[in-house]
Amino acid sequence: MPIMLRVEELEPGMVLACSVMNEFSVLLAHGRKLNEFDIRALGRKLPEIMVQVVDPVLDEMVDFEDDSHDREVSLEVRRNISTVTKKVSQQVRMGVALDADNVAGMQKVIEEMMAYLQDNPVTMAVIEQSGGWSDYLQEHSANVFYLSLVIGNTLRNYVKQERERLSAARKLSNALNLTPLATAAMFHDIGMVPLEHLYDKEGPLSEEERALVRAHPTQGAAMLPEEIDPMVRLVIRQHHENMDQTGYPDQLPGDKINIFARIIRVADAYAAAISSKVYQNAKSPIPVLYEMLFGKYRSFYDPVVLKVFASITQPLPIGAKLKLDTGKWAVVVKHNRENPFKPMVMVAFDEWGDPLGRDELEEPFPLGERADIKVKSFGDEDISFLNTLEEQPGDIELAEVEQGLDTLLEFCYP
Repeated sequence: MPIMLRVEELEPGMVLACSVMNEFSVLLAHGRKLNEFDIRALGRKLPEIMVQVVDPVLDEMVDFEDDSHDREVSLEVRRNISTVTKKVSQQVRMGVALDADNVAGMQKVIEEMMAYLQDNPVTMAVIEQSGGWSDYLQEHSANVFYLSLVIGNTLRNYVKQERERLSAARKLSNALNLTPLATAAMFHDIGMVPLEHLYDKEGPLSEEERALVRAHPTQGAAMLPEEIDPMVRLVIRQHHENMDQTGYPDQLPGDKINIFARIIRVADAYAAAISSKVYQNAKSPIPVLYEMLFGKYRSFYDPVVLKVFASITQPLPIGAKLKLDTGKWAVVVKHNRENPFKPMVMVAFDEWGDPLGRDELEEPFPLGERADIKVKSFGDEDISFLNTLEEQPGDIELAEVEQGLDTLLEFCYP
């Protein structure tokens, strides 16, 4: 199984454990033995990505969790949906209204991807950001579609319960139909296409720009043809409403927000926050999930949806090299569904980053459960706050988060 390395850590002769992707195209294929040209090319084109390489010694010593199926399913779904969202964005940019015919064609792809997910269930929702992506809304909509469907499929009983509660009906024959969720997830940010220029803006938004952003759920719902399922329009309008009644555009109380909108709210916030290609203050999955679960804005989200999301979205990937306070390095070998911040790890590299000898390797253990070992960083990121998780009360607040919703990111996340 793979060890994750930064581009500058790669050496000629290393073998790729997973393909290196540029957008949804293969740049370097799985199994390739890297040469100096490959490494220099990655340094120029995708300098910030982390690359997964084979470690044959560790493969013999420990049973790594294999998440390759989950990665393949994620890639297939997001690649197909991105093709559709690209067409949508192009039409809107050209001023062409969406009509029933072209939406019907898009609906066919949605249904195919829903069936594909049903036939290929995943245990983890894996989102791999492409360092070379140029169209934010295209990738973002594909990511939100995928995350929303994985959450919806995991929460089917809760979805049924909430749909029947909001309909005031004892039973709904279509309560488990996730097609409105899938369609709304794909179109959720269509109202942002005319505002794409704001993604490149540095500094605070003006009052007029703030008003335009707050109107994008309403505008997006209005851009869809009359023939579309009314629930899709409703979910798009509500996808920025918060459970604590602080959302927009209608500041609905949590018990009045459609369950599909609540699912997209979580998926949208997470996908937006980890996108480093647009937002200057974007973050990695580790602090993003931590803040969503424990931070001062956790009241924005449906707690049931959030809890399930945390169990299927692991912020520390298999093969991640974590620097320890001892100077040594541990490697993530297995996810933890009960606590995403406590995966199984194995101390495998010394203070200089060289592999430990076979006789020096110890058995894997849950991160944070050994008093003599504290984690410091992952890549360039300080993650030492994970060492104090057990000390944090249930209502912890992180360091003060900037107030005022001044930047575009703050309208989407947290």
